[in-house]
Amino acid sequence: MGQASVFIIPSEFLRGLEGFEDEDWVDAGPQVFKDPDNDEAHWITIFIPQEMKHTHSDEEIMEYMLHNIRARRAIVSTSAQHNLGISCISIPVPIRYDSTATVLSRAEADVSKWLELVCGGTVTLDREVIFGR
Repeated sequence: MGQASVFIIPSEFLRGLEGFEDEDWVDAGPQVFKDPDNDEAHWITIFIPQEMKHTHSDEEIMEYMLHNIRARRAIVSTSAQHNLGISCISIPVPIRYDSTATVLSRAEADVSKWLELVCGGTVTLDREVIFGR
């Protein structure tokens, strides 16, 4: 099964999230998004400095993540790194995207959508998953 997600969303916002309609891992559970099984996705990971837990807002962490993806300072792998006890955020990109450039472009678009939801207050980061391991 999938791992615990780093994104938390109030249940009233689960249905009809614009831009995520085709993704099976968005409509799980009433509170927490489930990550897809590793064989369903490429994983894009950005390491998050531990001190950001206390010095940065969720919005600033997502902006940091977006900046690092745009600068191509992200790890693309077949497994979620946030399950290895590392302070990071790993996001899934469907396996149908095959080149690294395409995977990173999709990741950039998805992180932009997540950032918009964070800024709007409908999504928060689960800091225990990101920093607490």
